[in-house]
Order: sequence, then C-alpha cells, then structure tokens
Amino acid sequence: MSVAVITGASGFVGRHLVEKLIRRDYEVWAVVRRETEFSSDKVHVVCCELREIDTLPQRISGVAGSCFYHLAWEGSSGPARGDYRMQMDNAAACAAAAKSAAQMGCTRFVGAGSVTELMYRDYLLQDESHPDIVTCYAVGKMAAEYLTRCVCTQQGLDYIWAHISNFYGAGDKTQNFINFLLKNYLEGRVPELTAGAQYADFMYVTDVAGALIALGEKGRPGCSYYVGYGEPRPLREFVETVRDLAAPALETGLGRKEFHGLSLEFRKINIDKLRQDTSFIPKVSFSDGIRQTMDWIERNKEVIQ
Repeated sequence: MSVAVITGASGFVGRHLVEKLIRRDYEVWAVVRRETEFSSDKVHVVCCELREIDTLPQRISGVAGSCFYHLAWEGSSGPARGDYRMQMDNAAACAAAAKSAAQMGCTRFVGAGSVTELMYRDYLLQDESHPDIVTCYAVGKMAAEYLTRCVCTQQGLDYIWAHISNFYGAGDKTQNFINFLLKNYLEGRVPELTAGAQYADFMYVTDVAGALIALGEKGRPGCSYYVGYGEPRPLREFVETVRDLAAPALETGLGRKEFHGLSLEFRKINIDKLRQDTSFIPKVSFSDGIRQTMDWIERNKEVIQ
C-alpha cells in the first residue's frame, strides 16, 4: 500500500484528493486545521495549524518514501487575498512543510500553486505596473514556489509545483466565477460581465485531484506544471455554455462593463507538459461539470458564501 501526506485535506480540492487516493489503495495522513471525519479507516487525521507545520515530524510516522501534497493555504479567496502578512505567512509555511516532509522521510513534494502566478509574473516585472492589492495572493504563491524549491533542493526532496487553473465543482461554497454565474442565472438575474474576450480555462475539481495524483506518481522532479483542462477559449464561450444550461431564456450579461484586468497569455505556457509527462487526461467536460455543479447549487444555494 502506498502512502501520502496531505495538508489542507479538509478543503474543497483536498477532500477529493483524499478520496481518489483511497480508491487507489493509498494510506493517507490528512493534515487539517480542526477535527474532520473521513469515511475510511485508511485515513489518519492530524490536527495542525499552518503555523505549527514544523511539528508534523513529531505527529506523523511510517511515511518514509511517500509523497507529500501541500494544499493548505489561508486567504485563498475574497478580500483576504490582499492580506500581505497572511500571504507571506502562507509562503513561509509552505517552505516549512517541505522541510518537515524531508524530516519524515518523504521523497516527493507536490505544491499547489495558482495560475495567477503565471498571469502576474511578467506584469509585476514591468516599470510603473499598478497591481491591485489582491495580487498579494499571487505574490504569496510565487514566494512559496521559489522558497520551496530552495528547501527541497537543500533537503534532497523531489520538488514538483502545480499551477492550478480556475477550478470549480459541486461542493465548492465560495463565490468563484462559476458559482457566481450559476447562482445569478438560476435566480433569474443577468450578471454584469465584461465582453469576455480574454482567454480562460476551467477544470472540474475531481480532475484537479486526479492531476495532482498523476504529478505525485509520475511528475518530473524539479518541474512546474500547468494544471487545467488544456483547451483555453474566450471567456464568453464558457459564459454562454453556463447560461445555455442554467437559464437559456436570459441574456448572458456579456459586455455590460469594461475589462480592466490582466489576461493570461496561454501561448507562453506549455499546457501539454502534464499530459506528456504523466499521460493524464481530464475526464469531465465543461458541460458535464457545469451540470453537476448546477445540480448541487440548486440544492445548496444558501451555503455559498
């Protein structure tokens, strides 16, 4: 039986990762902030705050040769993305997690980064750039990526970093873009949207979990990977699909406000490296993912933050 350690195991992506690993006959050490129940005796729960991540070697044993997945991150949505102290604490905790992984005898470290790193990296190098305060989240992820690479090199730990694209799915209680669209359309409201000319890519949460497992098992040490569905299209096309499935009689809301943000330049990203190195192929199409998410939202509208 293979073994894996996962921080942030009770989160949206973390729970799916735990479930998929169990189905692959893994024994899982689930590191969570507060006591959490999992439906398998293959899961060992360890309660640990991010600031205490360096105590994991005293709490976990029998994981030599395993893969350590670091998903835990505070302030990943909403105004907290602009809390620069929190984001820098996250980056330091990520590096500390890598050192703890090495001390426990883990041989691989997979870090959960963000596609926002790729979006803002070049922009932040420009003179006279004017990033919004929530860009602190992307900067924190960048710091975590580079600090962790340093620690993994020092500790002799295989290092893999995942730039995770926009993800969504049933069970996500945040006000992410897909939830925002679905909730508006399902309640008969037309959202205020830009023209949607910028390119985007969305990945269903179960495929994100599957991609992380593929990286843990087959990813090349020292590499970073774009984790997404791999078929970027203008955002308006995704919006139209969501509208068509949720409320075809409504207007989309496209073009009602101007776009002032940054666009991700997919031409600068090797979106095929994940498939080439691991043979991973996403299973859930955008339409099917929207149907599953829509069914969940219709039953749980009140829990979306």
